[in-house]
Amino acid sequence: MPSINLTNKVAIVTGAGHGAGKIIAQSLAAAGARVAVNDINPDRAHRVAAELRETGGQATGIMADVSNRFQCVHLIETTRAEWGQLDILINSASISPAATILRMDEWELMRVLDVNVKGVFFMSQLVGRVMADHHRADPGYSGLIVNLVAPEVVTGDHAAYVATQAALPAFTRACAREFAPLGIRVRMLETAATPEETAAAAMGIVTNDG
Repeated sequence: MPSINLTNKVAIVTGAGHGAGKIIAQSLAAAGARVAVNDINPDRAHRVAAELRETGGQATGIMADVSNRFQCVHLIETTRAEWGQLDILINSASISPAATILRMDEWELMRVLDVNVKGVFFMSQLVGRVMADHHRADPGYSGLIVNLVAPEVVTGDHAAYVATQAALPAFTRACAREFAPLGIRVRMLETAATPEETAAAAMGIVTNDG
C-alpha cells in the first residue's frame, strides 16, 4: 500500500478493542491519525490505546457502550476535548448472539439490535452533527463515516444477527444521501475473510474515497 499520511486527522473507531476494529485503529495511528479507541470493555480499550502510543501513535482509550446514546455522547465529547476536532468515524462495534432463533429470549434479541443497528445510528447521528458544524465553519472540510457490515451471505443460525446486517446497507445509503450536502461522506465496507484484509480495505476508503 502506498504511504498514507493522516497527520492532523482525528478518528473514532468503535469496537476497537479486538478484531478488525483494533487493526483499523492500528492502521490509522500508523498513518499519523489521532485515534480514539472505543470498546465496551475498558481494559481492552486502554490496552490497545497504550499499544498504539508505545509504537509512536497518538491514541486514547475510551470505554462506551454504543447502544447507549449518553455513552455515545461521552465518547464523542471526550475525543473532542482531547483533540478539538473529529474527521473520521469507523463503526466497527457489533455482537453476534449465542442463541438460535428458537432459543433466543427478548433480552438477547434487543441487545443485538441495540448494538448492531441502534449503535450505528446513534454514532452516525451524533458524529454527523459535529461534522456538519465543522463543514459550516469551513466549507473545505470533509468528514467520513464508514460502516462495517457482514457480507450479504452470512452462514449460521443467528437470524437476529443476519437481520441487523441486512439493515445496515439501506441505512448507509440513506445516511449518505442526507449527509452529502453537509460535506460528510458515508460508506459501507463489507468485512473480509480476515481482520487484516478488512483493515486494508478500510484504509483504502479513508485515503482514496471522494
